[in-house]
Amino acid sequence: MSSSGELIPQQVFDAILRQHEEPARNEGAAKVLPLSEAVASLVKPGMSLYTGFGHARAHAAAFEIIRRFWGRDPQFHLISAGVLEAGLIMVYGHLVNRVTAAYGGNTYPVPGPNRVFREAVTAGRIALEEVTNLTITTRLMAGAMGLPFIPTRSVSGTGLATAANGYREVADPFARDGAPVGVLQALRPDLAVVHAYAADASGNAILLGPYGEEAWGAFAAKGGVLLTVEKLVSTEFIRQHAHLVRIPGHIVRSVSVAPFGAHPQPMTNFGLPEAGGYGEDYEFRRTFKDATRSDAALDEWISRHVLDCPDHAAYVEQLGTQRVQALQASFHPQAWRAVLAARHADISRDAASSDAETMIIVAAREIMRSVRSRGHKTVLAGAGVANLAAWLAVSALKADGVDVELMAEAGFFGYAPRFGDPYLFSVANMFSNKMHAGFVNVLGLLAGGSANRCLAVIGAGQVDRQGNINSTRQSDGSFLVGSGGANDLGNSASELLVLCTASPRRLVDAVPYVTTSGRHVRTLVTQLGVFEKAAADAPFKLARLVAPRRPGSPDQVAKDLASSCGWSIDPPAALVSHDPITQQELATLRLFDPERIFTA
Repeated sequence: MSSSGELIPQQVFDAILRQHEEPARNEGAAKVLPLSEAVASLVKPGMSLYTGFGHARAHAAAFEIIRRFWGRDPQFHLISAGVLEAGLIMVYGHLVNRVTAAYGGNTYPVPGPNRVFREAVTAGRIALEEVTNLTITTRLMAGAMGLPFIPTRSVSGTGLATAANGYREVADPFARDGAPVGVLQALRPDLAVVHAYAADASGNAILLGPYGEEAWGAFAAKGGVLLTVEKLVSTEFIRQHAHLVRIPGHIVRSVSVAPFGAHPQPMTNFGLPEAGGYGEDYEFRRTFKDATRSDAALDEWISRHVLDCPDHAAYVEQLGTQRVQALQASFHPQAWRAVLAARHADISRDAASSDAETMIIVAAREIMRSVRSRGHKTVLAGAGVANLAAWLAVSALKADGVDVELMAEAGFFGYAPRFGDPYLFSVANMFSNKMHAGFVNVLGLLAGGSANRCLAVIGAGQVDRQGNINSTRQSDGSFLVGSGGANDLGNSASELLVLCTASPRRLVDAVPYVTTSGRHVRTLVTQLGVFEKAAADAPFKLARLVAPRRPGSPDQVAKDLASSCGWSIDPPAALVSHDPITQQELATLRLFDPERIFTA
């Protein structure tokens, strides 16, 4: 104890100042492990494994899990918004006996069912808990925040509204009439498997947008995070880029360096211009999709790309230097120009539109009509023909000075679609975002918030006369693909416009399974005509026909539509037809989809 009147010497202050002058360049417990050791240490049979669905999925870690457990029946519970390449391999290899997902199937080049997933569901080899892109995120959010459940606007009034899918309805304690409100059970996986751009040795991790489910799964995981990264950085670097850090080191169990660890998905570098990203490997994804059509082809693919590679480094080496460099070069804001130039000579000059092109262009006109008449401020584009229609419409509206923003569910806001590549989530489109967001911001707020003014544009496998959409089950009960974000939009967006090819199997009196409620569906566009609903509970009425292929024969178009529709059509007294498709509209559409992936 110092005596009264004694002074603290200056050198004591100086020593303390020297000690605290600069934070340590590296601090925290080092958790760096080879990926094989991390998997061996942390991943155990019977675990529920959450794998992030953002644009940098943890493929290196997933493939290592597959190598370690192949042939061992570990009975994992896979939790992911989308079951794509790695998830499909886990299902095929009997590594998984339960799946919680919003989508299971192919996404590139076109969305659609995948044989492997459909057969596993049909045979009962996996128990499927159906969620949506927004509800899987909010369920993880509830788990992360220690809540037993969380309210939702999604799911109600659809086939997903079951206790088996983690959904119940309770009386609203704040409503005088005790009106029912939907609630979702919290999700708490045993382990989160996440790939990040960079982290320091203790696991403080930089995630780069767009964000998908964001980091809620990492915080919800009871056993923390198995983390892979493109590069290891100092804690000093982490402090300099703290605005990009989404996962703190204290919830991370291991850090493994795995360059190209998201392949075949892309890795962005937004916010880190000095660092290199890489684009999506379309050729690799096409090859995988083709391989899943037969067991023999898939066995060969898995052996070559996963099982015969002793580790991730061997996997990348097998890709080859030329391919790696090409993918790195493709991550550039102007790379789309070279893609378009390579395809420009093959663009069809045929002035006649296909049925798909007609439907897309008519839908674009209907989108513009709706935005102008009802004052929508955002247009959310679903995948496939829906995004092409939205791209045409928003591009034309902006050229006319209309203030409207384009969105995509995984976290794209305010983007300007680039020519040459019709894929909704292309890297080229990411470069034009005004905001990198995630499912919560796009589906929960901008397209589904209490004050949203969003027109959602989606494609449908099957639609009924009330506007209900089915993308989940065929009439025999076999699985299709699941909701994705469509269910969320059906319950929350201010209006939906749906594209669906007219045929008796697709336009039905009542869908066998309601994936997306028709309550906010207002317009249905087909290749032959346009239907509208006067109110939420009203049936569709024929509103407008497409222009006849031969001048002067609108009656034939009406007859063709009537024979292609599963409900009785009562045409208005004076049928109105759209103007013929223009060459400018057709040329613009073909510049967006030069290979005619969606329009042939």
